[in-house]
Amino acid sequence: MQKDLILKEIKNGENEKTEFKENFCDEVIETLTAMANSVGGKVLLGVTNKQKIVGVVVGKESIQKWLNEIKHKTDFKIMPDVTEFEIKNKKVIVFSIPEYPNKPIPFKGRYYKRINTGNHLMTIDEIANEYLRVRNRSWDMFVDNEASLNDLDFDKVNKLIERINQSRDLKLADDPLAFLRKFDLIFGEKITNAAVLLFSKKPLFYSEIQIGLFETDTTIKKSLTIKTDLLSEVDLVMDFIMSHITKEYIITGKPQRDEHWQYPLSAVREFVVNAIIHRDYRSGVHSQFRVYRGKLVIWNIGKLPKDLTIKDLYSGEEKSTPRNLKVAEIFKEVGLIEKYGSGVKRAVAEILEYNLPKPEIKEVSGGINVDIFSGNKDLEKDLEKDLEKDLEKDTVKLSKNQKRIVNEMRKNPVITQKELSEKAGINEKNIRNNIIKLKALGVVRRIGPDKGGHWEVLQS
Repeated sequence: MQKDLILKEIKNGENEKTEFKENFCDEVIETLTAMANSVGGKVLLGVTNKQKIVGVVVGKESIQKWLNEIKHKTDFKIMPDVTEFEIKNKKVIVFSIPEYPNKPIPFKGRYYKRINTGNHLMTIDEIANEYLRVRNRSWDMFVDNEASLNDLDFDKVNKLIERINQSRDLKLADDPLAFLRKFDLIFGEKITNAAVLLFSKKPLFYSEIQIGLFETDTTIKKSLTIKTDLLSEVDLVMDFIMSHITKEYIITGKPQRDEHWQYPLSAVREFVVNAIIHRDYRSGVHSQFRVYRGKLVIWNIGKLPKDLTIKDLYSGEEKSTPRNLKVAEIFKEVGLIEKYGSGVKRAVAEILEYNLPKPEIKEVSGGINVDIFSGNKDLEKDLEKDLEKDLEKDTVKLSKNQKRIVNEMRKNPVITQKELSEKAGINEKNIRNNIIKLKALGVVRRIGPDKGGHWEVLQS
């Protein structure tokens, strides 16, 4: 380490990887452990927080004494590198610490992480997540001490084996217990959290999903609570969604009509599976799925790992480690996921190919929220707000323009928007806006594609 580099760092000031201290004290050790729990860094002794070099008195045994103190006050006995510099006739001691692989590391029984220029006390969840992450383990791999083999439904295990064998050349010939042992879902008579999530006989409060059909954000037309095993939850959620989104039949000249769903089902299933695999089941907070006329909303508890961003999810370039590794492994065996980290990218691409807007993914209330839109999302958001206000006032009525549009559709079901504009004397932009609202009100619906389809008037 060169002196000019140290001078440059002093000039740049304190940051996530650099801190100044005038003398050796417990705060130096706290900072070193916080840096070891983060991305590493260095502490410079003999420099004030105002970037003034004041130097430090170093005796014959000082450095060794400091190192011994650091070793004995940290449970993992961390050992920083120490370099001594003389700058402007004053001693500056630099303690350098890398990011430790075996973290988190405590100082006096407390765990810190480095954020910007400060040391922040880690929460219990942060400590647990970091511990599991660096050891490539997850909560679902640990034994549930309150459960036993009697809590598992072995019919579900058999059905899973059959499901896996459907896509395998080399078939599994295991009985249920052998299967559970092979995949480390049980250890002797003890069962893991993953086994409970996948094969429980009884309803599970911590796997609860609330799914509903929403007219507006405050008007719920139908709701369902799901508290079962995770594989069944995927099927039940998809059944609910498919029951409340539109499906059009396209006449192509083939013996069978082609089905065109409001959304590409495989992409929707990808987001549903993603939510179930990555949910933080320790929190006890239920997942929320909302079906609107013009969008699907999925919210799931559990923040992104610190080294993963929303941008990474869209790109699929960064490796994504599932929050529940054992559950993900079983889902992969079944064929519900292909490769970790690429599912969101594929689902987004499929939605765009379906000529739908790009889904919105964001972190909300300690979890991940996904909005999947079926049309012009900005326009539909505005119309949805207007509709909600009307419903609150109980003033939903068709305007004169909307009545004209409905009347023309009734007379000519294959009428185009351009023809509607000419017949009703309304510009095409207002025709589009009114059609979206008429669909939302359940007055009309489109059967088939834009070209070759027709309008169906459901009510006046």
